[in-house]
Amino acid sequence: MHRPLLSFMLSTPQLRLSAREAPWDTAVYREPVVQVEEFELIDPKGAISDYTEFQSWLDVERISIVGCRLAHEQLRESMFLEAHGFRFVEMVLHPRLDRLQGLTIPEDDLKIAPADTTDLANLQEIAECAFGHERYHVDPRLDPRLGDKRYGRWVRNSHHHPTQRLLKVLDGERLVGLFIVERQADLTVYWHLTAIAPQWQGRGYGRRVWMAMLHHHQVEGFETVTTTISARNIPVLNLYAKLQFRFMPPEMTFHWVRPS
Repeated sequence: MHRPLLSFMLSTPQLRLSAREAPWDTAVYREPVVQVEEFELIDPKGAISDYTEFQSWLDVERISIVGCRLAHEQLRESMFLEAHGFRFVEMVLHPRLDRLQGLTIPEDDLKIAPADTTDLANLQEIAECAFGHERYHVDPRLDPRLGDKRYGRWVRNSHHHPTQRLLKVLDGERLVGLFIVERQADLTVYWHLTAIAPQWQGRGYGRRVWMAMLHHHQVEGFETVTTTISARNIPVLNLYAKLQFRFMPPEMTFHWVRPS
């Protein structure tokens, strides 16, 4: 029998803070991992005493890792977190492409199709080898091999997810990439995970695959495509710029990791 997911909420005149367990990450790290969903300082000095309630909760529940993402202008909050053991690990950008139906996108012979059960092992292997720029790989306190495992599990879990779709990208019989996508409001589709198989990286597939995905969504009737990328992933950043995506306000990512 599964235990209930951990959650925390605090709202005082000085501080608002809520956090929720990330069950997929807990499964990978074998200790509770939580994500801060809201963090707002109202009175930084007064918040210090209130914050001890959150720290006590982390100890009682033996939380291993806490992730927190803040808007780029939340400098007071970021300084407060760093004074309480959090460390900055990455800046993320949010590329966005609007008016997809008005674009002229050349067709490509690449095939975009829903993944089936027989694809899962190969797609999981791609996900476990394709990433290295994001927070679970660059934080020196965390084992990057568990970061690989995290993305592999994400692919496998997405196949039966109620709202996310796992898509494969084929060049003939060659499996060259994967996308995990989710339909959102107002004819918007969000790309959760995007990857080219490592053996086909640097072989001219990046632009082709991304254009093929845009054409795929255009045919489906979507108007907007959004995603999130690490600012340190320069090749992908340049790809989105070439594809005329615009960039929404960035966010800062912080980790608190329980000392060994």
